[in-house]
Amino acid sequence: MVSIFKKQKDKIISTALQSFVNVIITDYGKLVDFDINSKDKSIFLKVLLKGEKEVLNIAFSNYSIVTEHKNTYFQFDSISTCREWINILCDKKLSDIFRENKILIPDYIATPINIIL
Repeated sequence: MVSIFKKQKDKIISTALQSFVNVIITDYGKLVDFDINSKDKSIFLKVLLKGEKEVLNIAFSNYSIVTEHKNTYFQFDSISTCREWINILCDKKLSDIFRENKILIPDYIATPINIIL
């Protein structure tokens, strides 16, 4: 019974965050699908990038929401995609792009995210 509620919660959160993520990536493309699995602490995205014909699948593993010095971050262990070259880039340069695998969450969305995740 609990897993049914958790799945329903994940679906509601995924739908709510999909709009937010679409705003962030609008210059690069459109978010086609967004799924959260709070049990596995994973997030799966499908993005159609501008100029591309096929979607890009992106998976974040072992995510968490952390607060440090009044800032809220989305933190994750790793990213994997359906594109080999992006996976290589992430393996070699991820720490240069995202310090400590963290992405700053803007203040206006940080509170709701802390509540729902």
